[in-house]
Amino acid sequence: MKQKIHIHLDPIGGISGDMFISSMLDAEPRLKIKVKTLSEKIVKDIKVSIKKKSNQHISGTKFSVELLSKNNNQHRSFNDIKKLIEKSQINIEVKKIAINIFHILAEAESKVHGISLEKVSFHEIGAWDSIIDNIVAAFIIHTFTKKYEITWSCANVPIGKGMVKTAHGLLAIPAPATAILLKNINVIDDGISGERTTPTGAAILSFLMPYQNISSAGIGNLKIYKQGIGIGSKNFKVIPNILRVLLFKEAKSPVRNTVNEVISEITFDIDDQSPEDLALSLNILRKNKGIIDIVQKPYTGKKSRIIISVIILCRVEKTEKLIESIFNETSTLGLRHSIKSRYVLNRKITKISHFNIKETKRPSGMLTKKVESNDLKNYSYINRKSIKDKIENN
Repeated sequence: MKQKIHIHLDPIGGISGDMFISSMLDAEPRLKIKVKTLSEKIVKDIKVSIKKKSNQHISGTKFSVELLSKNNNQHRSFNDIKKLIEKSQINIEVKKIAINIFHILAEAESKVHGISLEKVSFHEIGAWDSIIDNIVAAFIIHTFTKKYEITWSCANVPIGKGMVKTAHGLLAIPAPATAILLKNINVIDDGISGERTTPTGAAILSFLMPYQNISSAGIGNLKIYKQGIGIGSKNFKVIPNILRVLLFKEAKSPVRNTVNEVISEITFDIDDQSPEDLALSLNILRKNKGIIDIVQKPYTGKKSRIIISVIILCRVEKTEKLIESIFNETSTLGLRHSIKSRYVLNRKITKISHFNIKETKRPSGMLTKKVESNDLKNYSYINRKSIKDKIENN
């Protein structure tokens, strides 16, 4: 059985193919020799450099490829690159991943130019260094997935701003293909100019389909066991141009039989919606996926108004959708959001007759049982009490 690990990408400076490789090699230096050997299998007249460097006083690894001959055709079609990879002397699974990433790139380019995949021609991406970046990235992904059961996550990706020089002339950042590749990936504009995310970097993210944050990966307690810093080629004045990767292993909870997890807490106040109408709104909100609990607390606010404070607990990955629902379903004009850590006892559901029973083992070893309240709603108070006493105290 494979060990579970979680890999989190933190694109502080941005993400490109070589930055992804650099960060992963910094975390796993033992792969450096294999990466050099692999690169030489693809093309002979190249020089692969894997060195320790720093950017804005942050030390890390820099991966780069230099073509020694001048015969570097930068204009290759998707089919040309696909055939080149298929004929190379590399692992078949690595080939599949590399072709898949190039296919993702080709699909984006075909949409930008309104042409078929067969007619897509790569320019800068068709250069040898970009092809090697893609294949080496595929090799690293395969190496990790072969050894571990992996989940991926990525912090908000900086889109950059300004213009970038391409074979098609000056284009606005992010380049059109990059913008397509970043669809469904959380991005951020941090105000820093320059191309922060390259098409290859965006294609790797599109292939990995990472969770939007670490907690939404849902793998329980974590501990950091490795960090990798990939150094980029650009220099920004206010931040280091690095891609950081954090490798996590599962950690045992400090309390027996518990899981330490992260949840969202959303709070808001209502003073201009009747209790009757608010009850209807909260019942609608309860139908949202990821809801854990909804609590109401009355208190006296400004102008001696009775205010209802609403506290909603939900899964982190459902936060944005739930916030949208809150603004649609209640009269509140603002809310507060925070991330909370909580310990939850492990539990399992068993059945007795048609009743669902929650069984929980306490840290002391004592086993407790509780009948699901919804299963008792059609019984009178006396019968409910009798059923609960019989099952829960047995």
